[in-house]
Amino acid sequence: MREIKTTALSLIIVFIFMAAVFWFFSSPPQNMKGETITIRSGMNLYQVAYVLKSRNIITSASFFYIMGRILNATDVKAGNYRIYEGESSFSILMKITRGKFVTKRITIPEGYTIYDIAKVLAANDICAEGDFLYWAQSPSFLATLGIRAPSAEGYLFPDTYVIPENTDPRDIILRLVNQTKKVIHDIQESIEVQYSNLHQILTVASLVEKEAKINSERPLIAAVFYNRIKLKMKLDCDSTIQYGLKKFGKRLTYNDLDSDTPYNTYKYKGLPPTPICNPGKRSILVALNPAHVPYLFFVSRNDGSHYFSKTLSEHNRAVDFYQKGIMNGFKDTQKY
Repeated sequence: MREIKTTALSLIIVFIFMAAVFWFFSSPPQNMKGETITIRSGMNLYQVAYVLKSRNIITSASFFYIMGRILNATDVKAGNYRIYEGESSFSILMKITRGKFVTKRITIPEGYTIYDIAKVLAANDICAEGDFLYWAQSPSFLATLGIRAPSAEGYLFPDTYVIPENTDPRDIILRLVNQTKKVIHDIQESIEVQYSNLHQILTVASLVEKEAKINSERPLIAAVFYNRIKLKMKLDCDSTIQYGLKKFGKRLTYNDLDSDTPYNTYKYKGLPPTPICNPGKRSILVALNPAHVPYLFFVSRNDGSHYFSKTLSEHNRAVDFYQKGIMNGFKDTQKY
């Protein structure tokens, strides 16, 4: 009996050694032809083996399954995998049980909305656009992340990420939210400022992100919004209306300015109910630490910069000069 056990153990060792050698020498370089397979959540090794056999990726489902059992490699990971032509069964087994997914490197620019992000993710086969938007606007799910808001807008940090294809959108949202929290924590420690309302900080930061084109003006624009809030003035921000009407990047009409959405800051005082985009670090920084200036107004100079005013009369003269071309003796001496 002892001899039989010894023989069986020897066979297993030989099998593992041969499989490892076969894998080492037969795994093709990554530039060879291949195909992508999807392992869905809930699938087990037995099911995966027969899917691979049905697509002629492996020669024997039974051998593949038994090899996994012998090697104690049975916990397959859901996801998309790139299988190369001629790749060994051992290599494939290691790939699907170690989670060596097909990944995509994506960049989320500063100022992107959840709608923009959903499109980028879908275009890269990471998750469906509708699925991402569903979870990004699920209050019950967001509450589990500590977000007391109807949307994840503003909480998804713009950056470059490497994300596996076919990823659960909830995992993506969690990752981006955690990155936002980390960035804010680092900023808070560096400038020794305590914030009391994260939602307000991100909302102001999102307004700055949409309005600012020049970095030096970000602290001034943040100050304007805070000054107006303090005086209970309406923010009169075009970008919030565009967000409420989903007219991203489009010129507003007079009818739009009269639209009845909670994002119409020409009609309603205070901040909009959610951020209007996902702000980057520079905008979050100034939302936490705005400039100490008395400005209440700003108007575009049509070159990316703005003219800032303390009074309505000064602002109206600047509007006439820059937006209407009225030469009224106005002189601009501001430089930032």
